[in-house]
Amino acid sequence: MKGALKAILIGIFVITILPFSIACAKTFWGKVIDADTKEPVEGAVVVAEWTEELTTATATHTRLKDVKEVLTDKKGEWMIKGPPGGEIGDTKAKISFLTGVYFMKPVQFYIFKPGYCPSPAVPGITICVERTRLQGEEGDGGILELPKLTSQEDRRKAVWKRPDAWFEMTENKQKAKRVKNFLRLLSEEEKRLGLDEEPMWKEIENEK
Repeated sequence: MKGALKAILIGIFVITILPFSIACAKTFWGKVIDADTKEPVEGAVVVAEWTEELTTATATHTRLKDVKEVLTDKKGEWMIKGPPGGEIGDTKAKISFLTGVYFMKPVQFYIFKPGYCPSPAVPGITICVERTRLQGEEGDGGILELPKLTSQEDRRKAVWKRPDAWFEMTENKQKAKRVKNFLRLLSEEEKRLGLDEEPMWKEIENEK
């Protein structure tokens, strides 16, 4: 009985993991434009983050798989290569519980350019919530429209009310070293607004 159960678990493991292990890296790409002028936004930093998830009897554990960044070019376009990513559902959670295997979560993108609404949109900034638009699929050729931030208050909110993942990137040295352009732009914006610069950026800069 135990042997049969073990064989079943191994079979499940092979069927679910093999596609991830043999999958080629995917090329993610997109374009960032000004929401008003429809002109390309050059020099915006695009961060792609891949995480893995493991379900146990007591909790769900998440760990960093990889993080990469790139700046948009003169056409506002960007391209990043990395794992295809996946979907975390009830079935995989149950298999993860049985096999102790981590599963790839869908890739998450973060986009930042000083003076513009960041993406994902920051709650509390009306113009960002109402006017940030994505035409198509993010990472598959989608066109992201970002509105400009015209008030100092909104620009401060954009760097204060950031997603949890942004805080992790500014506090986790492992991540921070992989997203230097993100930290540099964030620090420049904070300095421009009379705020304290990111300590992690200074630390990384001093290591050069």
